[in-house]
Amino acid sequence: MKKNLLILTVLLSASAGPGRADTIELRNGRVIHGKVIGKLPATGPVRITFTGGGSLTLEPDRILRVLRDSSCDFRTATGRPGSGGTPKDAKPAVKKPVALPKKPEEKKRPVEKTEKPSGTGAEPIDAKLEAEILGYISELSRQRSQNRVRAEAALKHLGPVTLPYLEKAARHPFELTRRAIIRIVAETGGPDGADLLRAALSDKDPWVKKIAREALEKSRR
Repeated sequence: MKKNLLILTVLLSASAGPGRADTIELRNGRVIHGKVIGKLPATGPVRITFTGGGSLTLEPDRILRVLRDSSCDFRTATGRPGSGGTPKDAKPAVKKPVALPKKPEEKKRPVEKTEKPSGTGAEPIDAKLEAEILGYISELSRQRSQNRVRAEAALKHLGPVTLPYLEKAARHPFELTRRAIIRIVAETGGPDGADLLRAALSDKDPWVKKIAREALEKSRR
């Protein structure tokens, strides 16, 4: 009987000894040993299984890095680094950390480079003001309506000085950009914007044509 107990104790000690597993370091300082299911970088929730059974699912942004197939002692409790949970002489095998995917940046529709038209008699303006106008015109092509509304209000506030820069942008492929430009010209362009409004009457977007037609009718009153 004593011999059987001795053999069982030896087997349990061997099974609980050091083994190979993935080491997952979280952004809050916690360290987890388990097996990461699937490939990294992950585009969705990351599932981790444990030797003793059970699993855990984490969001990718909670994970700082993952060391694949690192050496770890399952008899030692894990915790925050320096908390005493990991022996000082433990030296896990160093693996190259798996880079987590970066959040995709918001895509902007391409905007044609706006140039000042020649022969219009427009007086040169300050370079800083010109850069500000071009920046607002670029914002008119953004998908987010908040960006377009803010840029449209700013260009209206600047007034007729923006007209030479709006002429080429009025042919932008994004119909919401063209609508905003015609609204700006209708409000601030004055007599100099009449040609641009008449050209907009042949636009393929019905709303662009409607805005231009109403602005021209208003100017004739």
